[in-house]
Amino acid sequence: MHDRAWLVDKVRDVGERCAAARVLRASRVVTKKYDDALKPVGLTVTQFSLLNAISYLKPDSFALIGKSLDVDRTTLSRNLSLLHKAGLVHLGEPGSNRKREVLLTTRGAERLEEAYPYWNEIQKEIEAIFSSDEYALLGQMLARLRQLG
Repeated sequence: MHDRAWLVDKVRDVGERCAAARVLRASRVVTKKYDDALKPVGLTVTQFSLLNAISYLKPDSFALIGKSLDVDRTTLSRNLSLLHKAGLVHLGEPGSNRKREVLLTTRGAERLEEAYPYWNEIQKEIEAIFSSDEYALLGQMLARLRQLG
């Protein structure tokens, strides 16, 4: 049996140093802020980001969306299915090369446009926490963490 003091030290060490725990805690807080801000238009920040990516990328495959958002295929398929059921995206039939086009519907484009002011308000609130240099550094640091994948 381990000495309880050893365990307390290890637990404290993890709590103080674990990058995953720190990023997860920050992510939960930030995600909740965006989700609350987007609630009037019936979107989560995940759905908003996905609609935005589809609008920007005009993808011809799930893989392109997944790669640009760092989302695995299963999670992406589930989220796209929800957006499809809500009438916000059109999912094309898989082609012979297994690519499947994803398009915003008119309703999806309207919802994205309706959501933008809500997103912009919370975005400005998040940015205001930092100086412009700090916010740029935050983006750089998060991009370096993405390189782990």
